[in-house]
Amino acid sequence: MPNDDDHNLPPRKNPWASGGTSTGSGSGGKPGPNDDGAGGAGRYGRPNNRPNDRQNGYADEDGLDHIFQKIKSQFGGFERRSNGNLPRLIGIGILILMVIWLLSGIYFIQPNQNGVVLTFGKYARTDETPGAKWRIPWPIQSVEIVDVTTERRIHIGDGNDDMGARRNNYAAAQPESLMLTGDENMVDINFVVLWRVQNAKDFIFSIRDPEDTIQMVAASTMREIIGQTDIQPALTDARTKIQSDAKILMQKILDEYHAGVTINNVQLQKVDPPALVVDAFNEVQRARQKKEELKNLAQAYRNDIIPRAKGEAERLRQDAEAYKQEVVSRATGDAKRFSEIYGSYKNAKDVTTERMYLETLEQVLKNANTIVMGSQSSSNLLPLLSLDQKKSAASVNNAAGSTGAP
Repeated sequence: MPNDDDHNLPPRKNPWASGGTSTGSGSGGKPGPNDDGAGGAGRYGRPNNRPNDRQNGYADEDGLDHIFQKIKSQFGGFERRSNGNLPRLIGIGILILMVIWLLSGIYFIQPNQNGVVLTFGKYARTDETPGAKWRIPWPIQSVEIVDVTTERRIHIGDGNDDMGARRNNYAAAQPESLMLTGDENMVDINFVVLWRVQNAKDFIFSIRDPEDTIQMVAASTMREIIGQTDIQPALTDARTKIQSDAKILMQKILDEYHAGVTINNVQLQKVDPPALVVDAFNEVQRARQKKEELKNLAQAYRNDIIPRAKGEAERLRQDAEAYKQEVVSRATGDAKRFSEIYGSYKNAKDVTTERMYLETLEQVLKNANTIVMGSQSSSNLLPLLSLDQKKSAASVNNAAGSTGAP
Protein backbone atom coordinates (compact mmCIF):
# COMPACT_ATOMS: atom_id res chain seq x y z
CA MET A 1 0.00 0.00 0.00
CA PRO A 2 1.16 3.54 -0.55
CA ASN A 3 2.82 5.34 2.31
CA ASP A 4 0.59 8.13 3.56
CA ASP A 5 3.62 10.01 4.92
CA ASP A 6 4.99 10.43 1.41
CA HIS A 7 1.82 12.20 0.29
CA ASN A 8 1.95 14.59 3.25
CA LEU A 9 5.55 15.86 2.54
CA PRO A 10 5.97 19.46 1.30
CA PRO A 11 6.43 19.96 -2.42
CA ARG A 12 10.02 19.56 -3.71
CA LYS A 13 11.88 20.93 -6.68
CA ASN A 14 12.47 18.63 -9.54
CA PRO A 15 16.17 18.69 -10.48
CA TRP A 16 15.28 17.76 -14.03
CA ALA A 17 12.60 20.49 -14.45
CA SER A 18 13.19 24.00 -15.72
CA GLY A 19 11.18 25.50 -12.88
CA GLY A 20 8.34 24.95 -10.40
CA THR A 21 7.69 22.04 -8.18
CA SER A 22 6.60 18.52 -8.96
CA THR A 23 3.67 17.11 -7.05
CA GLY A 24 2.45 14.75 -9.66
CA SER A 25 2.37 13.94 -13.32
CA GLY A 26 0.34 16.99 -14.34
CA SER A 27 1.49 19.67 -11.95
CA GLY A 28 3.29 21.72 -14.58
CA GLY A 29 6.83 20.45 -13.75
CA LYS A 30 8.91 18.57 -16.26
CA PRO A 31 8.63 14.88 -15.61
CA GLY A 32 11.77 13.20 -14.49
CA PRO A 33 13.60 10.60 -16.52
CA ASN A 34 12.20 7.79 -14.42
CA ASP A 35 8.68 9.24 -14.00
CA ASP A 36 6.02 6.86 -15.29
CA GLY A 37 3.27 9.46 -15.00
CA ALA A 38 1.48 7.75 -12.10
CA GLY A 39 1.24 9.18 -8.61
CA GLY A 40 3.21 12.03 -7.12
CA ALA A 41 6.78 12.63 -8.26
CA GLY A 42 9.41 12.15 -5.63
CA ARG A 43 13.06 13.14 -5.53
CA TYR A 44 14.86 12.99 -8.93
CA GLY A 45 11.44 12.85 -10.62
CA ARG A 46 10.63 9.32 -9.47
CA PRO A 47 7.18 8.44 -8.05
CA ASN A 48 6.82 8.61 -4.34
CA ASN A 49 5.08 5.24 -4.30
CA ARG A 50 8.06 3.21 -3.08
CA PRO A 51 6.27 -0.13 -3.24
CA ASN A 52 5.56 0.58 -6.90
CA ASP A 53 9.28 1.46 -7.33
CA ARG A 54 10.24 -1.90 -6.07
CA GLN A 55 7.64 -3.53 -8.28
CA ASN A 56 8.81 -1.66 -11.38
CA GLY A 57 12.52 -2.40 -10.63
CA TYR A 58 13.55 1.14 -9.68
CA ALA A 59 16.35 1.73 -7.15
CA ASP A 60 18.25 4.74 -5.76
CA GLU A 61 21.34 3.84 -7.80
CA ASP A 62 19.48 4.66 -11.02
CA GLY A 63 19.65 8.42 -10.25
CA LEU A 64 23.43 8.25 -9.67
CA ASP A 65 23.91 6.39 -12.91
CA HIS A 66 22.03 9.10 -14.69
CA ILE A 67 24.24 11.82 -13.13
CA PHE A 68 27.40 10.01 -14.26
CA GLN A 69 25.99 9.65 -17.73
CA LYS A 70 25.26 13.38 -17.83
CA ILE A 71 28.87 14.28 -16.77
CA LYS A 72 30.28 11.83 -19.30
CA SER A 73 28.22 13.35 -22.05
CA GLN A 74 29.53 16.83 -21.19
CA PHE A 75 33.18 15.74 -21.27
CA GLY A 76 32.59 13.67 -24.31
CA GLY A 77 31.52 16.80 -26.11
CA PHE A 78 34.69 18.56 -25.04
CA GLU A 79 36.82 15.68 -26.29
CA ARG A 80 35.00 15.79 -29.64
CA ARG A 81 35.61 19.57 -29.93
CA SER A 82 39.35 19.37 -29.01
CA ASN A 83 40.13 16.13 -30.73
CA GLY A 84 41.82 17.87 -33.63
CA ASN A 85 44.17 20.08 -31.49
CA LEU A 86 45.19 17.50 -28.87
CA PRO A 87 48.56 16.44 -30.40
CA ARG A 88 49.49 20.06 -30.87
CA LEU A 89 48.67 20.90 -27.23
CA ILE A 90 50.66 17.91 -26.00
CA GLY A 91 53.70 19.02 -28.04
CA ILE A 92 53.51 22.57 -26.69
CA GLY A 93 53.30 21.25 -23.12
CA ILE A 94 56.33 19.01 -23.61
CA LEU A 95 58.28 21.91 -25.14
CA ILE A 96 57.43 24.18 -22.19
CA LEU A 97 58.52 21.49 -19.72
CA MET A 98 61.76 21.01 -21.65
CA VAL A 99 62.54 24.74 -21.57
CA ILE A 100 61.84 24.89 -17.82
CA TRP A 101 64.08 21.86 -17.27
CA LEU A 102 66.92 23.40 -19.27
CA LEU A 103 66.60 26.74 -17.46
CA SER A 104 66.88 24.96 -14.12
CA GLY A 105 70.53 24.27 -14.99
CA ILE A 106 71.49 27.95 -14.67
CA TYR A 107 73.40 28.89 -11.50
CA PHE A 108 75.51 31.86 -10.39
CA ILE A 109 79.07 31.99 -9.02
CA GLN A 110 79.92 34.88 -6.70
CA PRO A 111 83.46 36.38 -6.58
CA ASN A 112 84.20 34.55 -3.33
CA GLN A 113 82.92 31.17 -4.56
CA ASN A 114 83.88 28.19 -6.70
CA GLY A 115 81.39 25.80 -8.27
CA VAL A 116 82.23 22.09 -8.42
CA VAL A 117 80.12 20.39 -11.11
CA LEU A 118 79.31 16.69 -10.65
CA THR A 119 78.02 14.31 -13.34
CA PHE A 120 76.04 11.53 -11.70
CA GLY A 121 78.07 12.24 -8.56
CA LYS A 122 81.48 12.13 -10.31
CA TYR A 123 83.72 15.20 -10.53
CA ALA A 124 83.39 16.98 -13.91
CA ARG A 125 84.88 20.48 -13.59
CA THR A 126 85.40 23.47 -11.30
CA ASP A 127 83.98 26.88 -12.21
CA GLU A 128 86.15 29.61 -10.70
CA THR A 129 85.11 32.62 -12.80
CA PRO A 130 82.27 34.66 -11.26
CA GLY A 131 79.02 35.04 -13.18
CA ALA A 132 76.16 32.98 -14.59
CA LYS A 133 76.97 29.35 -15.41
CA TRP A 134 75.05 26.43 -16.86
CA ARG A 135 75.12 22.73 -16.21
CA ILE A 136 72.98 19.87 -17.42
CA PRO A 137 69.99 19.92 -15.07
CA TRP A 138 69.18 17.34 -12.46
CA PRO A 139 69.39 14.37 -12.34
CA ILE A 140 72.34 14.34 -14.75
CA GLN A 141 74.53 17.04 -13.22
CA SER A 142 74.61 18.88 -9.93
CA VAL A 143 76.80 21.66 -8.53
CA GLU A 144 78.43 22.21 -5.13
CA ILE A 145 79.10 25.88 -4.24
CA VAL A 146 82.18 26.38 -2.01
CA ASP A 147 83.28 29.64 -0.39
CA VAL A 148 87.03 29.92 -1.05
CA THR A 149 87.90 33.41 0.23
CA THR A 150 86.18 33.71 3.61
CA GLU A 151 88.57 33.11 6.50
CA ARG A 152 87.12 30.47 8.80
CA ARG A 153 88.20 29.72 12.35
CA ILE A 154 88.26 26.74 14.68
CA HIS A 155 88.62 27.17 18.44
CA ILE A 156 90.66 24.51 20.20
CA GLY A 157 90.35 24.28 23.96
CA ASP A 158 87.11 26.15 24.62
CA GLY A 159 84.84 23.76 22.70
CA ASN A 160 83.30 26.41 20.41
CA ASP A 161 83.07 26.49 16.63
CA ASP A 162 82.62 29.45 14.23
CA MET A 163 79.09 30.16 15.47
CA GLY A 164 79.96 29.80 19.16
CA ALA A 165 77.98 26.56 19.52
CA ARG A 166 79.24 23.86 21.80
CA ARG A 167 80.83 20.92 20.03
CA ASN A 168 79.59 17.52 21.16
CA ASN A 169 81.82 15.14 19.26
CA TYR A 170 85.58 15.58 19.55
CA ALA A 171 85.63 18.29 22.24
CA ALA A 172 83.44 16.26 24.57
CA ALA A 173 85.45 13.10 24.00
CA GLN A 174 88.69 14.32 25.62
CA PRO A 175 90.10 17.36 27.44
CA GLU A 176 91.80 18.80 24.38
CA SER A 177 93.09 21.90 26.16
CA LEU A 178 95.30 19.98 28.65
CA MET A 179 98.71 19.22 27.15
CA LEU A 180 101.97 17.76 28.47
CA THR A 181 105.13 19.88 28.13
CA GLY A 182 108.66 18.71 27.47
CA ASP A 183 109.57 18.87 31.18
CA GLU A 184 106.50 16.77 32.13
CA ASN A 185 104.25 19.59 33.31
CA MET A 186 100.62 20.17 32.35
CA VAL A 187 99.39 23.35 30.69
CA ASP A 188 95.90 24.49 29.75
CA ILE A 189 96.02 25.89 26.19
CA ASN A 190 93.32 27.62 24.15
CA PHE A 191 94.15 28.61 20.58
CA VAL A 192 92.43 29.54 17.33
CA VAL A 193 93.19 28.20 13.84
CA LEU A 194 92.39 30.57 10.95
CA TRP A 195 91.97 28.78 7.62
CA ARG A 196 90.34 29.01 4.21
CA VAL A 197 89.59 26.73 1.27
CA GLN A 198 92.30 26.69 -1.39
CA ASN A 199 91.12 23.88 -3.69
CA ALA A 200 87.36 23.28 -3.82
CA LYS A 201 87.68 19.86 -5.46
CA ASP A 202 90.07 18.48 -2.81
CA PHE A 203 88.03 20.12 -0.06
CA ILE A 204 84.90 18.19 -1.13
CA PHE A 205 86.32 14.83 -2.24
CA SER A 206 89.61 14.20 -0.35
CA ILE A 207 88.36 14.18 3.25
CA ARG A 208 84.99 13.21 4.64
CA ASP A 209 84.53 15.95 7.27
CA PRO A 210 86.97 18.83 6.63
CA GLU A 211 86.28 20.86 9.79
CA ASP A 212 86.61 17.89 12.15
CA THR A 213 89.77 16.81 10.33
CA ILE A 214 91.32 20.27 10.68
CA GLN A 215 90.33 20.35 14.34
CA MET A 216 91.96 16.99 15.10
CA VAL A 217 95.09 17.89 13.10
CA ALA A 218 95.36 21.19 15.00
CA ALA A 219 95.04 19.51 18.41
CA SER A 220 97.56 16.80 17.49
CA THR A 221 100.03 19.32 16.08
CA MET A 222 99.85 21.56 19.14
CA ARG A 223 100.40 18.59 21.44
CA GLU A 224 103.53 17.66 19.50
CA ILE A 225 104.92 21.22 19.64
CA ILE A 226 104.12 21.63 23.36
CA GLY A 227 105.64 18.22 24.04
CA GLN A 228 108.96 19.55 22.76
CA THR A 229 108.82 22.78 24.79
CA ASP A 230 109.41 23.33 28.51
CA ILE A 231 106.64 24.93 30.54
CA GLN A 232 108.47 28.14 31.39
CA PRO A 233 109.23 29.17 27.77
CA ALA A 234 105.72 28.10 26.76
CA LEU A 235 104.25 30.50 29.32
CA THR A 236 106.56 33.44 28.53
CA ASP A 237 108.77 34.06 25.53
CA ALA A 238 108.21 30.99 23.29
CA ARG A 239 104.62 31.78 22.26
CA THR A 240 105.59 33.24 18.88
CA LYS A 241 107.78 30.25 18.04
CA ILE A 242 105.04 27.81 19.08
CA GLN A 243 102.50 29.55 16.81
CA SER A 244 104.88 29.55 13.83
CA ASP A 245 105.93 25.90 14.26
CA ALA A 246 102.31 24.77 14.69
CA LYS A 247 101.22 26.57 11.52
CA ILE A 248 104.01 25.00 9.44
CA LEU A 249 103.40 21.49 10.77
CA MET A 250 99.61 21.73 10.33
CA GLN A 251 99.97 22.85 6.72
CA LYS A 252 102.38 20.00 6.02
CA ILE A 253 99.97 17.37 7.40
CA LEU A 254 96.92 18.78 5.58
CA ASP A 255 98.88 18.90 2.32
CA GLU A 256 99.66 15.21 2.76
CA TYR A 257 95.91 14.62 3.15
CA HIS A 258 95.21 16.71 0.00
CA ALA A 259 92.64 18.57 2.07
CA GLY A 260 92.59 21.65 -0.19
CA VAL A 261 92.97 23.94 2.84
CA THR A 262 95.39 26.80 3.61
CA ILE A 263 96.26 27.59 7.25
CA ASN A 264 96.47 31.38 7.51
CA ASN A 265 97.44 31.71 11.16
CA VAL A 266 97.54 30.02 14.57
CA GLN A 267 96.84 32.28 17.56
CA LEU A 268 97.50 31.24 21.16
CA GLN A 269 94.80 32.77 23.35
CA LYS A 270 95.59 31.23 26.74
CA VAL A 271 98.56 29.28 28.09
CA ASP A 272 98.07 28.68 31.81
CA PRO A 273 98.74 25.91 34.32
CA PRO A 274 95.75 23.70 35.18
CA ALA A 275 93.26 25.22 37.62
CA LEU A 276 93.93 22.57 40.29
CA VAL A 277 97.60 23.52 40.66
CA VAL A 278 97.46 27.20 39.78
CA ASP A 279 98.21 28.33 43.37
CA ALA A 280 101.32 26.17 43.64
CA PHE A 281 102.39 27.28 40.21
CA ASN A 282 101.96 30.93 41.15
CA GLU A 283 104.16 30.35 44.19
CA VAL A 284 106.81 28.85 41.95
CA GLN A 285 106.45 31.81 39.63
CA ARG A 286 106.97 34.25 42.49
CA ALA A 287 110.11 32.37 43.51
CA ARG A 288 111.32 32.50 39.93
CA GLN A 289 110.64 36.22 39.81
CA LYS A 290 112.60 36.71 43.04
CA LYS A 291 115.41 34.69 41.56
CA GLU A 292 115.36 36.81 38.42
CA GLU A 293 115.33 39.98 40.52
CA LEU A 294 118.40 38.90 42.52
CA LYS A 295 120.05 37.76 39.33
CA ASN A 296 119.45 41.16 37.77
CA LEU A 297 120.88 42.92 40.83
CA ALA A 298 123.97 40.72 40.71
CA GLN A 299 124.28 41.36 37.02
CA ALA A 300 124.02 45.11 37.60
CA TYR A 301 126.75 44.94 40.28
CA ARG A 302 128.87 42.87 37.94
CA ASN A 303 128.35 45.36 35.14
CA ASP A 304 129.47 48.12 37.51
CA ILE A 305 132.47 46.51 39.20
CA ILE A 306 133.98 44.69 36.25
CA PRO A 307 134.44 47.77 34.03
CA ARG A 308 136.00 49.66 36.93
CA ALA A 309 138.32 46.75 37.71
CA LYS A 310 139.22 46.47 34.06
CA GLY A 311 139.95 50.20 33.95
CA GLU A 312 142.13 50.01 37.06
CA ALA A 313 143.96 47.02 35.65
CA GLU A 314 144.51 48.84 32.40
CA ARG A 315 145.89 51.87 34.27
CA LEU A 316 148.27 49.72 36.28
CA ARG A 317 149.36 47.94 33.15
CA GLN A 318 150.07 51.25 31.44
CA ASP A 319 151.97 52.51 34.52
CA ALA A 320 154.00 49.35 34.59
CA GLU A 321 154.66 49.69 30.89
CA ALA A 322 155.82 53.27 31.41
CA TYR A 323 158.01 52.22 34.37
CA LYS A 324 159.44 49.46 32.26
CA GLN A 325 160.27 51.86 29.48
CA GLU A 326 161.80 54.27 32.00
CA VAL A 327 163.98 51.62 33.64
CA VAL A 328 165.03 50.15 30.34
CA SER A 329 165.83 53.58 28.96
CA ARG A 330 167.79 54.53 32.09
CA ALA A 331 169.66 51.26 32.08
CA THR A 332 170.39 51.64 28.41
CA GLY A 333 171.66 55.18 28.97
CA ASP A 334 173.78 54.11 31.95
CA ALA A 335 175.26 51.26 29.98
CA LYS A 336 175.99 53.57 27.09
CA ARG A 337 177.55 56.16 29.42
CA PHE A 338 179.63 53.48 31.12
CA SER A 339 180.82 52.28 27.74
CA GLU A 340 181.89 55.81 26.86
CA ILE A 341 183.69 56.27 30.21
CA TYR A 342 185.39 52.94 29.78
CA GLY A 343 186.62 54.01 26.34
CA SER A 344 188.02 57.23 27.83
CA TYR A 345 189.55 55.27 30.73
CA LYS A 346 191.42 53.04 28.35
CA ASN A 347 192.82 56.07 26.53
CA ALA A 348 193.79 58.09 29.66
CA LYS A 349 193.62 56.11 32.87
CA ASP A 350 195.00 58.72 35.31
CA VAL A 351 192.92 61.60 34.04
CA THR A 352 189.80 59.51 33.89
CA THR A 353 190.38 58.14 37.39
CA GLU A 354 190.79 61.58 38.89
CA ARG A 355 187.75 62.91 37.07
CA MET A 356 185.62 60.02 38.28
CA TYR A 357 186.86 60.53 41.81
CA LEU A 358 185.96 64.21 41.76
CA GLU A 359 182.54 63.55 40.25
CA THR A 360 181.85 60.99 42.94
CA LEU A 361 182.86 63.41 45.70
CA GLU A 362 180.63 66.01 44.12
CA GLN A 363 177.64 63.65 44.27
CA VAL A 364 178.40 62.58 47.84
CA LEU A 365 179.14 66.00 49.30
CA LYS A 366 176.42 67.82 47.41
CA ASN A 367 173.86 67.56 50.23
CA ALA A 368 176.26 67.36 53.18
CA ASN A 369 176.81 70.22 55.68
CA THR A 370 180.53 70.48 55.40
CA ILE A 371 182.72 73.17 56.98
CA VAL A 372 186.29 73.53 55.85
CA MET A 373 188.46 75.14 58.60
CA GLY A 374 191.82 74.80 56.95
CA SER A 375 194.95 73.56 58.69
CA GLN A 376 195.74 73.99 62.40
CA SER A 377 198.73 76.20 61.60
CA SER A 378 196.44 78.82 60.26
CA SER A 379 195.70 81.06 63.25
CA ASN A 380 194.33 84.05 61.46
CA LEU A 381 190.97 82.43 60.61
CA LEU A 382 187.83 83.25 62.59
CA PRO A 383 185.78 80.41 64.00
CA LEU A 384 182.69 79.78 61.88
CA LEU A 385 179.39 79.32 63.68
CA SER A 386 177.21 76.91 61.81
CA LEU A 387 173.87 78.69 61.66
CA ASP A 388 172.25 75.74 59.90
CA GLN A 389 173.10 73.43 62.79
CA LYS A 390 171.78 75.96 65.41
CA LYS A 391 168.52 76.30 63.46
CA SER A 392 168.14 72.57 63.25
CA ALA A 393 168.80 72.16 66.99
CA ALA A 394 166.25 74.88 67.86
CA SER A 395 163.59 73.22 65.67
CA VAL A 396 164.13 69.89 67.40
CA ASN A 397 163.84 71.46 70.89
CA ASN A 398 160.61 73.30 69.99
CA ALA A 399 159.06 70.12 68.65
CA ALA A 400 159.96 68.19 71.79
CA GLY A 401 158.50 70.94 74.05
CA SER A 402 155.17 71.03 72.26
CA THR A 403 154.83 67.26 72.43
CA GLY A 404 155.48 67.09 76.19
CA ALA A 405 153.04 69.89 77.16
CA PRO A 406 149.75 68.78 78.89
